[in-house]
Amino acid sequence: MTFAALGLWALASPARGQTVAELRGSSTRYRFVDLNHTFGNKVLLDALYIGVPGMNELYLGAGYAWSPSKSVSLTPILYGVLGKENRERGVVLSALLTGQAGRFKALGFGGRFFRASGGVASYDFLDSLDLTLVIGAWEAGASGGFFHQSGDWSLLVGPTLKRNDPRGAWALSLRGGDDTELRLIRVLTF
Repeated sequence: MTFAALGLWALASPARGQTVAELRGSSTRYRFVDLNHTFGNKVLLDALYIGVPGMNELYLGAGYAWSPSKSVSLTPILYGVLGKENRERGVVLSALLTGQAGRFKALGFGGRFFRASGGVASYDFLDSLDLTLVIGAWEAGASGGFFHQSGDWSLLVGPTLKRNDPRGAWALSLRGGDDTELRLIRVLTF
């Protein structure tokens, strides 16, 4: 099924969906801007920008939110990727995971970039995996992630603190490993 056909199918969904905007920034000059909409029929359309020094990428994709239970959702997403540097072109096969068991929550996004052309080699990423304990409007826990390309690994892990509000959530994490990163995240749901 092409992206256009999937988009038309999504738009034909009569049930109301949900739109999410997410902004991330960090001390390492990592930048992330995401806008996605999940339709009533569980089709997700997503546009996101990821930037780090020397690499700026635009992802345009579609997926389907599969919920094997009330507390778990797995959304496989296929993206077309355009990179500013080195005429990068390719696709990303990824997944978004959300889950909750009692007061514990999990949230993760990761995948693999398959190079089609340009000067950027294929890579794997986990950006990020957060495991938290809900304490009222707050969540406290750990955040981790990695980037793997051409045999080189970049790992980050550390504490995270989240504050949920009627519009979404704020999150702050301090992750260390191959680098030290202080990351601020704002998620808006409407």
